[in-house]
Amino acid sequence: MSDESSDPGVVLAVAVGRSRSQAAVFDLAGRELAGDTRDHEVGISAEVLMPEVVERMTKMVTSIDLPVLAIGMSLPGVVNPDLGMSIDTPAMGGWDGVQLAPYFTGLTDAPLILAHDAHALARSELFNSDHPVRNALVVKASTGLGMGIIVDGKLVTGALGAAGEIGHTRIDAAGDRPCRCGSTGCLETVASGWALAQRLTDSGVPAGHVRDLVAAALAGDAVARGLLREGGRQLGEVVATAVNLLNPEVVVIGGDMAGAFDLYTAGVRESVYARSNPIATRELTFMAQLHGDSSGLVGCAAMAIESLSDPQ
Repeated sequence: MSDESSDPGVVLAVAVGRSRSQAAVFDLAGRELAGDTRDHEVGISAEVLMPEVVERMTKMVTSIDLPVLAIGMSLPGVVNPDLGMSIDTPAMGGWDGVQLAPYFTGLTDAPLILAHDAHALARSELFNSDHPVRNALVVKASTGLGMGIIVDGKLVTGALGAAGEIGHTRIDAAGDRPCRCGSTGCLETVASGWALAQRLTDSGVPAGHVRDLVAAALAGDAVARGLLREGGRQLGEVVATAVNLLNPEVVVIGGDMAGAFDLYTAGVRESVYARSNPIATRELTFMAQLHGDSSGLVGCAAMAIESLSDPQ
């Protein structure tokens, strides 16, 4: 890593979610130099959002006056990093097949490194840590549900980049509930942020986003607290299978629902310990995401920084 006095440039990090986009500039030591987080309309298209994101980044880069060397970006769902586009993102309708690198051409010709948001979250757990995890399941529990898998200190993305797509695992408790992916009976229909927020709204407490659900739970709302605990239990049923398969040392809980970490994780832990092989949980621990609300951005920055030393 370069020190701050000899950095030849910076990297950009962009984490786009269903209702919020985070953008930041990082130096090559992984320090955030400038950042901008904004909510956007659910269902916004790439054609509308991306020029706005690039405009925000342009202002940040201009104020820093260092060349951009790489861009790390994440989206919810499966992406094709070689083509620089989403290929299966139910949470972001209309983004599939849209090449994203061309949006940055007016700002920089630096390469774009695109990743699944849960994989970027997992990458943040390996970056700038005194004791990086070696074997871990990194859960992103937010509007949707996803998982990053770390084995022997390396991120496992799978043959098509779809490793950890647990949100669309079918479970009995979901019955035939329709999912935004087009299927029915997915875990997300009963345990995702969008499903839980809707159930809280149906109870008479308006919740337009999972962050509203978390805020209500932290404020003591009994229904919100019960929904988070129940959602954690249902997620834990699927996580338990992964624990048996991979025998991780830690399960990291990230995403918006990590804002109520103790409450939510209690439900996850309950199912994991009830359904996993005892030896697989003998030394298993549960932790909150290392970099807090900035974890997704840090993961994107880490991808960009490490790409600079990749011979390909």
